[in-house]
Amino acid sequence: MALFFRAPILSGFDLGFGERGDGMIEISILEHWRNVLSGAAAWQTTSYFHPYTGTLGYNDGYFLYGLVYSFWRLFADPFHADTLNILTFKTIGFVAAYWLVARTLGWGRSAAALVALLWTVASNISLQAVHAQLQSVALLPVAMMLAIAIVRAEQEKRHRRARLLAVALAALMAAWLLTAYYMAWFTIFSAGLFAVCWCALSGNWRPAALLGLARRHAGTLACAAGAFIVLIIPFLAIYLPKVRETGGEPYHEMLGYLVTPLVDMINVGADNYVWGWIFRPLLALVHAILPADPALPGRVLGGEHEAGVPLILFILIVTAAWRIIVRRRAGQDRAASTELRAFALAMMVAWLLTLQFWVASPWGLVFELVPGAKGMRVVSRYQLWLVLPFLLLVLATWRERATLLARSKPWLAGLIVALLVAENLSAESPARLSRSEQRAALWGIPAPPAGCATFYVVAARRNEPLFLNAYMNARYPHNVDAMFLAELWRVPTINGFSTFNPPDWKFTDPLAADYDARVMDYARRHKLRGLCRLDVRRAHPWTHIPG
Repeated sequence: MALFFRAPILSGFDLGFGERGDGMIEISILEHWRNVLSGAAAWQTTSYFHPYTGTLGYNDGYFLYGLVYSFWRLFADPFHADTLNILTFKTIGFVAAYWLVARTLGWGRSAAALVALLWTVASNISLQAVHAQLQSVALLPVAMMLAIAIVRAEQEKRHRRARLLAVALAALMAAWLLTAYYMAWFTIFSAGLFAVCWCALSGNWRPAALLGLARRHAGTLACAAGAFIVLIIPFLAIYLPKVRETGGEPYHEMLGYLVTPLVDMINVGADNYVWGWIFRPLLALVHAILPADPALPGRVLGGEHEAGVPLILFILIVTAAWRIIVRRRAGQDRAASTELRAFALAMMVAWLLTLQFWVASPWGLVFELVPGAKGMRVVSRYQLWLVLPFLLLVLATWRERATLLARSKPWLAGLIVALLVAENLSAESPARLSRSEQRAALWGIPAPPAGCATFYVVAARRNEPLFLNAYMNARYPHNVDAMFLAELWRVPTINGFSTFNPPDWKFTDPLAADYDARVMDYARRHKLRGLCRLDVRRAHPWTHIPG
């Protein structure tokens, strides 16, 4: 935990996860849930994008995050509460991964500690903590433990226990979908892949065998399906209308976020302490080929593409999968179980589906055929989800030999563990949001005066440097500040920025000559009254707009 949180710790807990854009959006949504729990807001409608309703559906819902965050807000300000929220979920992930390996799988405490450690400090999960919702992957071992417990209870004919656990798993998945769509969808999709692979390898793929299997477990399956159908209603109610409105993510938008074979599979970033030397020349090469666009190397190899696994772990994953699937062995010359072979095959298929071959990818089939796939743009995030299954495959293959090595040459075993940890560490930090800077900029702004029923922002900060580039600067700073302030003040704003925006949203470039005219046109069409203008560059920042 200290390794993962080293940047916030070394900053004196000034730095939090995320950055000026997405980090502020996330905290705004968490503040929305605090307002919901206090009775000041409807759960499905945020204080931004006014007067549209159901606006929570334009982005991840952050439901479980919001519950935890609201607790921490009893003791801390929004920025510290956000960090404490991530701390809570990382703790859940560490403990749950340990229990999964030590108790559910029964592989021993040392193996459990190693998996929990490597999963907590995993390079891609750490680097992508700039998108805080992805840390909800911490719920994966909880879901796996519940699923295994359901199967075991069914095998032992403890049907009541199995059905209660099935309802609990359905509740977890429904809540997870309303929290962070990517990781929850990957979990459901991967479970489907595993079921297909298991049926194929166990001989249960024939219709008669499948029907017999369903009949034997009909009660538990019905409880799971029924509970999930009921509990997913809030998620569907908020997101289906937005899918119809926006159409979801087009396929061409995903092409830049698929996994380049080999390169992205091991991409841990140019600042990785062990393997960064591999990617620094690649970044220089891309820049040399296309020098006119200095941001291109980062878009090709940086950002969301830094989602690969470190090289040593990559080699261990590939060899483990080969031994389990092809040689059908795990550990020391023992035949791998059907379940382990199906698990290994499903995880390898999942990884291969994300690969991109110029403009073609097997993910195109998933995009067209699997419900919900059109809701995702950054498919490379699947690699974050796969880290824990990959660690389990490696452990299933090598744990007995590792145990023998630890007994005969503990110094060598310790060196290997240290190297496995070190190759996950990077000088690049996902903690980029300064609490002191945000408070200095925003805390001194007076709340909207009486008569302001809603507001819009021209500028919420003075002399702020350019945010990333001109394109991003025109969209993010004033809009995300408006979102945060609206939730903090509990006064709605017409501004906002999200994965998707309302159909007549035109609030970019606030310093353009026509910005106020665009706002007035929006206000007339939506019949807004009591609109106020915020521009902190003026001596009196608030202006009432007649109408």
